[in-house]
Amino acid sequence: MSKVSLRTCLLFVADIKKSKEFYEKLFLQKPAEDLSDFVSFQFGETFFNLHLADVLSPMSTGGSVGYFCVENLDEWIKRAKELGAQVWRGPLAIEDGWIIVQIQDPFGNVIGFESKD
Repeated sequence: MSKVSLRTCLLFVADIKKSKEFYEKLFLQKPAEDLSDFVSFQFGETFFNLHLADVLSPMSTGGSVGYFCVENLDEWIKRAKELGAQVWRGPLAIEDGWIIVQIQDPFGNVIGFESKD
């Protein structure tokens, strides 16, 4: 069987500009691509994309959740809260010493962080 890796996580948002500004501050980086209806942040070979929600791909709160692997989970939670986000679920201890948390951004979208603190 061939190797599989995640290349892109896509989040459908109601307001591209406000979402872009939030994630720029959260990730402390500018997008790799910045269009009027699409913004892309790059982490190594993986992309986190924001796309304007529409009839075929509406916003969702807590449906499918992409998780970012981070160091010092508490710092990421704190920064997200300082930017107007809230903890949606967790932090929860899962297998092999990993801890996860879901964060709801100020616009209703949910992303996750996981860490082996």
